[in-house]
Amino acid sequence: MPETGTELADLVATVEELRARDYPDLDPDLVGDILVAHQQFAEDRAEARKRTEQLINRWVSAQPAPEGTD
Repeated sequence: MPETGTELADLVATVEELRARDYPDLDPDLVGDILVAHQQFAEDRAEARKRTEQLINRWVSAQPAPEGTD
């Protein structure tokens, strides 16, 4: 069986290929961070979900406001 790091790297590479092809506007760092969080907390789904929500909220907060929303 491959090492966990190799498995994660393969998963990240596959997801990145799909992201780039189908969702090019989606931040690749956000996607990678979510995958890492789910790998780190694979045994604790509630914690993985909480970490995912935190990552997304931080990412959304860092985005500039759309033009014309003043």
